[in-house]
Amino acid sequence: MRTDTRLRAHRPRAGTTLTAPALRLETLEPRDVPAILIQFDYSYDTSGFFASHADARAVLERAATDLGNSLTANLAAINPSGSNSWTATFFNPSGSGEISLSNLSIGANTLKVFVGTRTTAGSEAGVGGPGGYRISGSTAWSSSLLSRGHSGYAPWGGSLSFDTSVGWYFGQSASGLTSNKADFYTAATHELGHLLGIGTAPQWTALVSGSTFRGAQSMAAYGGAIPLYTDGAHWADGVTVGGKATVMDPILPQGLRVAWSALDAAALRDLGWNTTAASTPEPTVPPIVRVPVAGTQPIAFTGNADGTVSLFTVSNGVLTDTGTRLTPFVGYRGAIRVASGDFNGDGVTDYAFTTGAGPQTVVEIVNGADGSLLMDQTIVFQGFTGGLFLAAGDIDRDGIDDLVISADAGAGPHIQTFRVVGGGLQLQSSFFAFDNPAFRGGARVAVGDINRDGYADVVVTTGGQAIGRVAVYSGSDLRRGAATRLIPDFIPFAGLWTGLNAAVGDMDGDGYAELAISPDRGGPAHVKIWSGATLTAGSSVQASALPLTASFYAFPPTDPSGARLALRDTNGDGRDELFAASGNRLNSVARVFSYEQAVAGGAGAPTAQPFSTTVTYDGLYAGLHLAPATTSDSASSETTNSGDEPYTVTIPPVTHKCMCGACAALAALTGTETGAAALFSSVPVK
Repeated sequence: MRTDTRLRAHRPRAGTTLTAPALRLETLEPRDVPAILIQFDYSYDTSGFFASHADARAVLERAATDLGNSLTANLAAINPSGSNSWTATFFNPSGSGEISLSNLSIGANTLKVFVGTRTTAGSEAGVGGPGGYRISGSTAWSSSLLSRGHSGYAPWGGSLSFDTSVGWYFGQSASGLTSNKADFYTAATHELGHLLGIGTAPQWTALVSGSTFRGAQSMAAYGGAIPLYTDGAHWADGVTVGGKATVMDPILPQGLRVAWSALDAAALRDLGWNTTAASTPEPTVPPIVRVPVAGTQPIAFTGNADGTVSLFTVSNGVLTDTGTRLTPFVGYRGAIRVASGDFNGDGVTDYAFTTGAGPQTVVEIVNGADGSLLMDQTIVFQGFTGGLFLAAGDIDRDGIDDLVISADAGAGPHIQTFRVVGGGLQLQSSFFAFDNPAFRGGARVAVGDINRDGYADVVVTTGGQAIGRVAVYSGSDLRRGAATRLIPDFIPFAGLWTGLNAAVGDMDGDGYAELAISPDRGGPAHVKIWSGATLTAGSSVQASALPLTASFYAFPPTDPSGARLALRDTNGDGRDELFAASGNRLNSVARVFSYEQAVAGGAGAPTAQPFSTTVTYDGLYAGLHLAPATTSDSASSETTNSGDEPYTVTIPPVTHKCMCGACAALAALTGTETGAAALFSSVPVK
């Protein structure tokens, strides 16, 4: 079974192009500027797949109708005659090689698309694109065929091919779509996008700059230059706009239908098409409901495709849904990252939210006492759209939690710590982790009192594009604005080029917070745990040379989806439990480990499905809601951890991004943070 179905269009060769499926003729509503009719031809469907699968054909034609009716243009008919002739060329949709057809006649405002099935390369579920041609005749004839009288991109048609070995869902609605099926409607729309020029037209190529697309309409919709996938023909995997996934993402997760987005439509406008888009009503925001937890602390899980955050309680390692749902960004359907703590000193847990890559990076804090905004959406790292990571803890030991923010991939490993004051963020410290501002793999953060001095320390891990590295900074020094290492930097998994997730919390109740590390997607869910007492006793020795408290796989080692970690005392026994959430989009499960279970290699910890489906937006993310911070009456550095060590919620780097040494070296040599930021404009989430 495929975990991800890749939808990748091949670049057309000179004089040729890929095709799309055929649409039945129907009566069009009268318009001053007509809609585009996408007319399918199944004559090259040599396996007879579409003839024997009426449901597949119906969904294909509906996708073409929906997309064609959103386009308006005046495309001239193609009617060869006399010495004015032409030959249409396109890839065989049911085999290899090219097919040539002489003197096709194509009606005005119509695209002719040949469709078929075949076994595609690699994990590609479908391929598609515009056709080529050979033309003979007058200059006027050649010009009319090349442009079809239109000022923008105007193909005659092309071809589409789908892999029948994929487990397709052929439903008209998404109501019956299950986690083990790929949505055919989404795949067909994606390939038609390539046929209309996205990733294939010369107008597209002219607007590509480096690894970004710079069409004016697309940049206006996105808020800046749009990052592209490595092939230059798709948006980067995971790009969203207005909180919505895009059809022209290179990856189609199973169990998910994706609608044609505002960014996809904007790309067609940049190519010269006129497009219309149906408005989608904004969902209402459910109120935040206080959950009585009777001495326990709820854990938050995110990853739901509906943009909500769900709270669960834990009893004897069993997760129980409280029924509470939080919706921080109305209409947003991407990754949500959450850190929780008492940011205003009222003794009630508050919630800080941010987003993954896509929109301008903002942070919002909700007051846990009444659901009001403690801090409205506030831009952090002006112009950056690569996403943030958050963590919370009492760095300055004033009894109120501080907020720690790091930039995801695309910017330098910039770390900032803030006090929340007067409805805004007051900068406490700002530094580049690993002493390397040029590193572009992103950074992730966790917070907790590792050395038992009463000040929460900040752990920073690399997000990708390098062998995973960990740095730990003294909270006592950060409160004064100085970034001082508490222990030497170390590499927990030798040779592993993937992002790392960290969590900090006191698992054994000795007052020293343990440090847990695991790879994210791209590596197995191998969890390593070090005792804070061990780390700080050997503070001149790298952690990789010190004895481990525990080492085990939270999920099967054959699954390269990694784990997202959190540590917190959820049952009031004074010891933190370890939460591991799978990064597998199609198997979103979680486990809770006590200290004894972790030491025993993870034995005895049950596996749970927090949501009603294992399919999530980008795997499962775990975040713990902290107990209110408390202020000790004693200034002694021996003060035990009393509830101010937090968790972190992390997000993996872009899927299928190249992690080879050459690409990492290139990334480290290109650009500066300010230069990268200049590529983007500021567009808040709402």
